[in-house]
Parts: sequence; structure tokens; C-alpha cells
Amino acid sequence: MAVLDLDEDGARGLIADTGAAVRFFRTDITSEEDVREKMDMATGLSGSIDILVNCAGIFAEGDVASTGLADWHRIMEVNLTGMFLCMKYAIPHMLARKNGSIINIASEAGISAIPNQVAYNVSKAAVIMLTKSTARDYALSGIRVNCVCPGRVLTPLVQRIIDESENPESTFEKLSYDRPVMRMGTTLDIAHACLAFAADDMKYATGSILSVDGGYTL
Repeated sequence: MAVLDLDEDGARGLIADTGAAVRFFRTDITSEEDVREKMDMATGLSGSIDILVNCAGIFAEGDVASTGLADWHRIMEVNLTGMFLCMKYAIPHMLARKNGSIINIASEAGISAIPNQVAYNVSKAAVIMLTKSTARDYALSGIRVNCVCPGRVLTPLVQRIIDESENPESTFEKLSYDRPVMRMGTTLDIAHACLAFAADDMKYATGSILSVDGGYTL
């Protein structure tokens, strides 16, 4: 197993917490050369790439008028182009074995437009179509491509936003109670969805878009 990430400290901390045998490769997923090299290196660990989970992403607030062009380009680079590059250089390894599962992480924001985050919304909607298009192109090649659309998840970043707000209790409620299940998601909620798509039991599923958002996009 390999983790490709630009945040070395964060990735190594996560690997240490799992206790799993995982190799880390520092990777800029917006660099075609870097992605190609690291995919080849990851393949060298076990001789193949069986499962690819694309979950890198960044966020910026702003509507069309207030979003800077640099922010727009950067969000598209990381959220969309980076995912394209990872698939581009993983798929040839999967084709060699006529087998593989790709899981792309989009967002509830790719399904339902959330105010004041136009670049993020558009990037995640594009991820959904990238998933469908790739699933269509490789349907007869043994490669499944599916998409998980998480809702708000109580990550360290969200927890920090809550802790640094003027009224943490009120902020927690606001971020939790805007969906039918009346809570935020957990990282395990999303991990279980990815595991389902990765399993051989799900070989009939490709091009599927799975919302894991507590009912937000209902």
C-alpha cells in the first residue's frame, strides 16, 4: 500500500496511527512528471495497482465576482487535474492485469450548489463527470470507476473552525443540524463507502455516484 501526498507530516502521522505497512511518496499531484514517477514507484512495491483512491482537495470561498483567477485555477488544478493525472498514470498498470477499482472523492457540493464557493462546487461537479466518462471508457477493460460524495465530515479542520468560532457550541449545531440525520459525518463513514467500492463483491458497480451526506442532497 502507498500514500501519495504533498503534506508529508500529515501523511506520516496518519500512517503511524493506522499501524499498517504503508509506504509514503511525497507527490505534487498537479505535476504530470511527479505523478507519473510516483505511480511507477508505487507499482514497484507490489507489481501492480489494484485500487486507487483519489481524495486530494482544497477549498476557497467566493462567488463568481469575488473569486480570483489564481484561486480558480489552483482549485481546478488540485481538485480536478490532479485526479485526472492520477488516473491517467494508474490506469495503464491496471490495464496490464485487466483489473482495477478507482474511487474518486467528490462532494455533496458537486450535486447541490452550496452558496459562496463556486470554484469548489464546479470542481466537484466535474469530478462526477470525470468519473462517469472514465467508467464508460474502461467498462470492458476490467476497470471500475466510482465516486463517493461526502457531506460535511468532522475532520480536524472542521473541528478547528468550531473551536476558533465565537460560540463553538452554536457553530457545532449549525454545522451538524442542516441535514436530516442531524449530525456531521466521520472519516470512517467515508472510508466504509470506499471499501465497499474497492471490494470484489462490487464488481457490477461502475460509474456509480454514492452520496454519503446524512441526507443533505435529498
